[in-house]
Amino acid sequence: MVRVSAPGKVMISGEYVVLEGAPALVAAAPARARVTLAARPTRTSDGSPPDPGRSPDAQPLPPEALLARTCAESVFGPLTRDMDLAIDTTALREGSRKLGLGSSAAAAAGTVAAVAAANGLDVSDPSVRARLLPIALDGHRAVAPEGSGADVAASTLGGFVRVRREGEHLDAARIDWPASLHLALVWTGTPARTSDLVAKVKSLASRDATAYQRAITPLREAAATLLAAIERGDARSAIDAAAAHHDAMQLLGETAGAPIVTPELTKAATIARSIGGSAKPSGAGGGDVAIAFLPSESAIAELGDACRIAGLTLLPLRLGDDGVHVDEPLSS
Repeated sequence: MVRVSAPGKVMISGEYVVLEGAPALVAAAPARARVTLAARPTRTSDGSPPDPGRSPDAQPLPPEALLARTCAESVFGPLTRDMDLAIDTTALREGSRKLGLGSSAAAAAGTVAAVAAANGLDVSDPSVRARLLPIALDGHRAVAPEGSGADVAASTLGGFVRVRREGEHLDAARIDWPASLHLALVWTGTPARTSDLVAKVKSLASRDATAYQRAITPLREAAATLLAAIERGDARSAIDAAAAHHDAMQLLGETAGAPIVTPELTKAATIARSIGGSAKPSGAGGGDVAIAFLPSESAIAELGDACRIAGLTLLPLRLGDDGVHVDEPLSS
């Protein structure tokens, strides 16, 4: 048996503009998907042959995991036919609701890593992780054929990852996070469908290119300013740029007729601003999580208290977690 885990993701900057080739920043979250490869029983509990398209508990396997396994085996070599795949993404959910932490990306990355580990590779080696990334991206296209791939990069490489999409290629590299800038995640209580929001923005671009450019240009500029401030370790400038990023995402949503910045996300931004920080949607918006940029550790506690009063939830997750790694080694 081999058991591998992969972190979820949190988008820090560059939402939407990453799809047109602008750089973005994404972080690995410590909520992890667990992927297991284990010997398949010859018969199920009812005596019937096992279905390779289902996990051992008879749940359908997600398409991104099935495709990721196929892609990984084509590169690293086929596994024996009696190896079952199981995926557990409960840590990236709240009950039946997704938290917007990239469960499908983590499932794809974890599956590729499990196949690689079963073939004897050390998936904690940065050079091996770099080999895993394009394979995981291929698998994830089963559910996100037009996605940026930033979530898969975070789940594979871990840490804080600067990404830039160039056609079908994704350039990804880890960066250091400034110690003076503190992050917190706020769950709005409402999951969002990224594909619906992205479709509305793309529709705007196709029907009214001028209006799209007026809306996307401030977002492109805010995202670039935020990333630059983080890379040079300027916490105050990063906090201000994150506020501008929030406003630019709101403008894009209003122009496209897409609810990118919901009342709950606005509430999170208002609270963060009241304690000397800022907050913006993480990911496509429409719900899911807000990411707060704060000047101190003590401000995180203040944010949590204010969020409880406002009906929001502070997620106890520290970003920059490790990438894919083996939790249990291969055994007979």
